Amino acid sequence: MIGPLSKPRRPTCASAPRQFIAITALLTILSSGCSASGTTRASSVTIIAPDVTDYRGDLSRRGLMPGPGLDEAPVMLWRHQDPTSLGFPPAVAGGQVLIPEDLSLLALDLTSGDPVWSVPLGATINAPITVSEGTAFVTTTDGVLRAIDLSSHRERWQFAGAADGGQISVQDDTVYLGTRERRFVALNAATGALDWSVETGTSSGKNAIVNGVAYVGGDGGSMLTAIALGSRTILWTFDTHSDRIATPSVADGTVYLAGIAAGGLSGRNTNLFAIDAATGEQEWTFAAPMDQPMAAFAVGKHDVLIGVDAAPGTLYAIDRVTGQLHWQSAIAGAVDRPALVDDVVYVAAGPGGLHAFDLTTGHELWSAAVDGYSEGVVLTDGIALVASRDAPDAPGTITAFVGRNDPRAPGR
Repeated sequence: MIGPLSKPRRPTCASAPRQFIAITALLTILSSGCSASGTTRASSVTIIAPDVTDYRGDLSRRGLMPGPGLDEAPVMLWRHQDPTSLGFPPAVAGGQVLIPEDLSLLALDLTSGDPVWSVPLGATINAPITVSEGTAFVTTTDGVLRAIDLSSHRERWQFAGAADGGQISVQDDTVYLGTRERRFVALNAATGALDWSVETGTSSGKNAIVNGVAYVGGDGGSMLTAIALGSRTILWTFDTHSDRIATPSVADGTVYLAGIAAGGLSGRNTNLFAIDAATGEQEWTFAAPMDQPMAAFAVGKHDVLIGVDAAPGTLYAIDRVTGQLHWQSAIAGAVDRPALVDDVVYVAAGPGGLHAFDLTTGHELWSAAVDGYSEGVVLTDGIALVASRDAPDAPGTITAFVGRNDPRAPGR
C-alpha cells in the first residue's frame, strides 16, 4: 500500500549509472520547423542532480560527494520537519531525497522539499539508506532488511537478522551487510536469498568495500576484519583496543580507521589509524590532545579530515602519508561526518553551524546556522542537505541550503 502524497514521482532511467547527471532535452520548434532567420528556438533542458546512493558517498566511505558544492555563504532553500529521529544523512536518487519518517520510507523533491511518495514499512529505519538499480535497501529497528522498488513503491523482499544500524553495500548484484549473529553475509540483490556468510566473531554492522575486499567492524567491538569476497575468507584482523569503531575508509591501498569511545567520552583510547590494506599492518596512528573523542571522518587526496565529537570541537587535517597534523580549525559544535567536494571540506557541526573550509589551508570560507545536533551533510547539484535532530531520540530535520546567489535561492 502506497501512502498517497502531493506530487507524482519524477521519472528515472533504471539502466543509467548509479551516480550521474541525466539530461533530457525537449526541442520545441516553430510549426514550420524554423524561424524566418533559419534559427530554431532554444532547447528546454531538465537536469537531474547526481545521485548519492551510498553512505559516505561510495563504498570506499571516503566522504566524497558529487557536488558541485557551495562556493559562497548559503541560505535555506527548504526545511522538512521529521517526526523520526534522524541519525544519519539522507540518500539522493533520481532528484529525490530519501529519508525515514515514522514507520515509512519517504521521498522528498530535492528542489522543493515537497513530499513525493512514501512506503509504509511497519518499523523505523535505523541505518543509512542505500540505492542500487532502482531499489532502495533499508534496515529497520526490528532487524529486517527491506528491498523497496522505487518504480512501484512496493516491497520486493525481506531479510531478517540485520545488525542494528547496519550499513548496506551493493556491488555486482550482491547485497552485503552484517547481522546480529556477528556474521557478514552476501545476499542476491534480486531475491534476497542468502548466498554465503562469514563469521566475524565481533560486531559487523559497518563496512567499506574496495577491490574485492570488505573491511568490516561495528559499534559493538574494537576489531576490524578484512574479508576476501571471492574466496570468502578472513585475510586479517586489526584491534583498535577501543570501545567501538567508526566507519572504515579505504584509499590507495590504505585503510583508515578510528577507534572511538562509547557515548562520546574522552580518555577511552580514541585513535585514528592508517593500516596497510593488504597486510593489516599499522602504518601510523594519530590521537587528539587529551584523548578527546573523535568520530566518522573523510579522506581527501592528501589528508584525513577528522574532528572532536564534543562541543566545542576541532577539525583536524592529518597527512595521509605521515600521520602528522597538517592544520586544525576550531568549531563551536561537535564534528562528525565531514564531506568533500573538490578542494573544500564541509562540516555540519550542530549548533556550531554548517561550515566550509579550504582543504589545503584550513581557512574557513563561510558558515551558516543549523538547528539541532547535526548528523552529516550530503552535497549534490549545488545543494547541501543537512540532517539534524534535537536529541538522540528527538524528532529530526532535513534542511536544504543553496548559495545566496543561486537562482533557486528564495527571493531570486
